[in-house]
Amino acid sequence: MAFRMSTRDGKARLEADTRLQPDDFQSIAVRLGSPALQARKIGYVAARHADAAEVVDTHWNGKETTNTAQKGDWIVTNLSPKREPLRDGEGREDTYVITADRFAKLYEPADASAGGGSAVYRAKGVVSALRFDGGFDIVAPWGERQTAPAGYLILNGAEVYGSNAETFRQTYKIPD
Repeated sequence: MAFRMSTRDGKARLEADTRLQPDDFQSIAVRLGSPALQARKIGYVAARHADAAEVVDTHWNGKETTNTAQKGDWIVTNLSPKREPLRDGEGREDTYVITADRFAKLYEPADASAGGGSAVYRAKGVVSALRFDGGFDIVAPWGERQTAPAGYLILNGAEVYGSNAETFRQTYKIPD
């Protein structure tokens, strides 16, 4: 099995030492005993192309993960629905990498500029999400560890990755 689930103080936690696949996501949902939530991203992103290989550390009240953008990949910063950069308790922006081939499938222009060579985009689709109040420690699609003390496991197309609970609440809406 590619993953381990545990419960501490009634809070579900997920751990995985290999990249999770869509089938794993479905198995995890079954083990949780609850269907995945459908969520639409309501926040925006400011995005720019990487001109060369660039290491990007993602922080949200501590280090969440590291990824290396290759030339042409996108360096993305989450924005609120009011188009303001999301910042954690230490003032760090929520910045991460999306590969060049995935970005156009996920985002479309929102006709605004964020400055610093970045343009503003909005998400196109809906993701499936599973809540983990006890957090997660998984291997993300880019091959690095991704951790959060509480969060959501996201299925977005063929990719499975995590989202810190606080970031998720600020950038996604679960339709009624």
